[in-house]
Amino acid sequence: MNHSLHITTQRLNLLPCSLEVAQAVITRNKSQVERLLGVRVPDDWYGFEY
Repeated sequence: MNHSLHITTQRLNLLPCSLEVAQAVITRNKSQVERLLGVRVPDDWYGFEY
C-alpha cells in the first residue's frame, strides 16, 4: 500500500479504501461492508451525515 496516501494525526488514522468498499458505504450495504473489510459493523453504523 502506498503510505503517502495515509493521513495520520494524534486522533486520526485515515487510509484509502477500494472503490468497492466506498460503493458499499455509499449504498449503505452494511453486510457487504462487513464482508469486504472482515469486521462486524454496529447496527447504527451509518449516521445522518457522511
